Amino acid sequence: MTYSIIAHDAESGAYGVAVQSHWFNVGRTAAWVRFRVGSVVTQALTDPSYGWRGLEEMASGNPPRRALDGLLAGDPDAQRRQVALLDASGRVAVHTGDRCIRHAAHIVGEGWAVLGNLLAGEEVLPAMARVFEDAHGTLPERMVAALEAAQAQGGDLRGTQSAAIRVVPGGPELASGIEAGVDLSVPDHPDPVGELRRLVAVDRSYRELNRGQAAAASGEEALALHHLSLAGRLRHGAELDFWRSIALMGLGRESESRDLMASVLAEAPRFREVLERLSEVDPVAARLAGPEPSSTDQP
Repeated sequence: MTYSIIAHDAESGAYGVAVQSHWFNVGRTAAWVRFRVGSVVTQALTDPSYGWRGLEEMASGNPPRRALDGLLAGDPDAQRRQVALLDASGRVAVHTGDRCIRHAAHIVGEGWAVLGNLLAGEEVLPAMARVFEDAHGTLPERMVAALEAAQAQGGDLRGTQSAAIRVVPGGPELASGIEAGVDLSVPDHPDPVGELRRLVAVDRSYRELNRGQAAAASGEEALALHHLSLAGRLRHGAELDFWRSIALMGLGRESESRDLMASVLAEAPRFREVLERLSEVDPVAARLAGPEPSSTDQP
């Protein structure tokens, strides 16, 4: 009664799970991740304990296949379960029980699997697999693209209600010291996958802002401008643009900074007071809050 993808990105080391269902708050029970261990998705006749028990088994050193077989061996309802385990190195194990409601199946690739039950048709999972393998962008963006492909083929026969994505960050993100994983849930929405897509884009825009600020603080101007530019293209309202303006002022892009702040204050006038308070403790904000130098001012 759900479709999902569990995946590992070999380049970055990130991994996680994304899921959609015609059920309230599917992410709460279906999607599980643990840093340096792996991820689990449990659906059909969902047993949330498969999530934490599967992670415990992998944490103790069992590979996904052995861990999953052990869980199924003691379960009288094993043939009604659909479960996938993926470890932090990208090894995958999947089970689709014989008594899952049709259409129920799974496809396993290199470091990923797509699975679903009570699907609208047999074309849902192949569409997910094709799109995920061909998609570009971050792992969360590719996983959401797979969910969108499923929905385009009918997805869950009952329709849509909730969706979620949980991703452990990869090595480059962890090395930066400022990155957290992705943990987004849409518990009840007429277009949960579309809303999840929006939230993933918002999440990335704030990540790019954080990366730009960190690069600016370490004196890497070109890298800072690159990330701030990406944050601008992924724009998400006054809050993001406010801090982008501050960062640009710190990089000496005064004209660009002031133009951006003017648009922020036009959109959200209360940020004028935010700027004034920030200027009391931040010299960069104080420059931005002050008058713009005239062309006749001497250096």
